[in-house]
Amino acid sequence: MRRIVRRVVGVFSVVGLASMLFAGTAQADGDTVYFSSGSTNCSIAGDGTVGCDFASQALVQYSFLPILLPARDIVIDQQWLPAHPTFAVGTHTLPGGNPDLADVKTGAGTWGSYIEYAGARCEQGFHGSFSCKSKGRTWGIYGGVISAS
Repeated sequence: MRRIVRRVVGVFSVVGLASMLFAGTAQADGDTVYFSSGSTNCSIAGDGTVGCDFASQALVQYSFLPILLPARDIVIDQQWLPAHPTFAVGTHTLPGGNPDLADVKTGAGTWGSYIEYAGARCEQGFHGSFSCKSKGRTWGIYGGVISAS
């Protein structure tokens, strides 16, 4: 019995180590698009993960919470998880700042530019609002308050 347990643990260890090594290389392939809208710096990764850093603290509201949560960034990285802060400010900003959305846009909407990449879409909206959606989730910011789902 011990021999079987050791072999199973050994197999899982090798699989875990291999997945960590290959996951590291997959993230470094340079398929991320960076852009900014006003003072918001964002990135969209090749897997559709979208995240943004805010120049100043914003407040996040969820329909299922009665309070506002402070945040300096927000990300959509899982289909089953609402847009959420990661508390890793600066991860969506290039050194020296991101190019303006107008320079990397894939189209122009009613209120401003938008970009669609890897199944994600971010766009400028009415009166300086800004929103992103991906993986069945969305968030939008207006006046320093983020509505996330």
